[in-house]
Amino acid sequence: MTRRLVLRWMAAFLGSVAAVFGCRIAVADEQVANLNETLRFVLKCRRQEEFAFVDLVTTKVQQGVLPLNLVLSMMKWARARRDDIPFPYFQEGLRRRAAEIGVEL
Repeated sequence: MTRRLVLRWMAAFLGSVAAVFGCRIAVADEQVANLNETLRFVLKCRRQEEFAFVDLVTTKVQQGVLPLNLVLSMMKWARARRDDIPFPYFQEGLRRRAAEIGVEL
């Protein structure tokens, strides 16, 4: 009977170890949205011109020309300004703020 008890304990231990590592792998596989996807979703882009502007902004951020914190703060400001259609506010506000630091959009 002791052999069966030891085997049961070992099976339970191995099962719990497999469950813990399986959960960690599942959490690691979650995808994180990049800047382009975040801007498109939060700003509720619908037209081709809006997608093109978001692509331009993300390219400028990746090149290091446009600061990321500026883009994120303008996204937050535009959303607070008008939650149902924030894109026009984001576009105009970002153009003005970028012009102040010498970046043309």
